Amino acid sequence: MNYKTPVILLALCASPSAFACSTCMVGDPTQSLMGAEKPFENRLRFSLDYLTRSEELGREGFNKKIIDENRLSLSLAYAPNSRWMISANLPFINRQLESFNLADQEVSMLGDTTITVKNYLQDSEFLQSDMYGLLAGIKLPTASEQKDDNGLALDFDVQAGQGATVVNVGLWYAHFSYPFLLYTSASYHVASEGYQDFQAGDALVFNTTAQYASSHGFSYYLGLEGRSSQKDTFAGVSDPDSGGTIIYLVPGIIYTIKPDLLLNLAFKHAAAVQLNGEHEESDMISIGLTYDFEIH
Repeated sequence: MNYKTPVILLALCASPSAFACSTCMVGDPTQSLMGAEKPFENRLRFSLDYLTRSEELGREGFNKKIIDENRLSLSLAYAPNSRWMISANLPFINRQLESFNLADQEVSMLGDTTITVKNYLQDSEFLQSDMYGLLAGIKLPTASEQKDDNGLALDFDVQAGQGATVVNVGLWYAHFSYPFLLYTSASYHVASEGYQDFQAGDALVFNTTAQYASSHGFSYYLGLEGRSSQKDTFAGVSDPDSGGTIIYLVPGIIYTIKPDLLLNLAFKHAAAVQLNGEHEESDMISIGLTYDFEIH
C-alpha cells in the first residue's frame, strides 16, 4: 500500500454497530472491512471492533426490560479483484437483561455470522474521484438458542442470535476530493422467522459520512446513521414496542498507527428518535483496529 492510501482508508473505518433491531445495523459494515476506496487484487483486511450499548423496552412496573450489551466483532475481508469485495463478520456478544420483576439473565457467546459482498461498478483505476456500486449480505443463524437449567428458553431479548436468516441488498456511492471524502449508502433488510416465533420487521438502513483528513495519518469524520423499520411480531402478534425510525449523529476520529494499521474511535448519539411504543435506545461508543495486507 502506498503512503497516501491510508488517507483514503481513514474514511469509513467506523465499526459496524449492532443495536435494538435484531436484523440490522446502523452504518455500512463494508466501510469498516475495506474502506470506501477501490480495492486492489488479493487484498486482505482484518478488523477488530468493540461496541457498548443499552436499550429499554416496555412500561415501568409492568413489562419493562433493560438490556446492556457489549460486543467484540472479528471481521475478515478479501478482494479477489478490483471489482468485488467479500467479507465475513463474527461477533462475540455479552448481553445482560433485567426484567420488571428484577429477574436477571445473561448470555456470553458467539453471535450470528454475517457474509457481505460489495461490488464496484466502475472500471476506472484506483484513487478515482467518484465510485459507486451494489451491496448485498446475509446473516446466518449460527448462534444457538440459550436455555436455563430447566431447559426453558431464555428471554428472546437476551439471546446472542435470533435464529433467523436475514438478507439485505443496497447501493453505495463515494466521492473523493482530498482532503475531503463523502460516502453514502442504503440497504433494505428482510428476515425469516426466528426463535420463539419471532418475526423481525423489514428495515431500511442508511448512512451518510463526511471526512476531513488533516494529515496523512489523522482524520476526523461526522456522519448520520439510521434505520427505519416495521414492527416486529411474536407468533403473528405485533409488538407495540418495536419499529420506527432512529438516526444517530456520529462524530469520530481515525488515526494511522502505521501505514497498514488503523485505529478508529466513534461516539454515536441518538439525535432523532421516532420509535414506536415504550422503546429507548442509548448512545453508543465504538473503538476498532484494522490491519491491511496483500496475498502474494
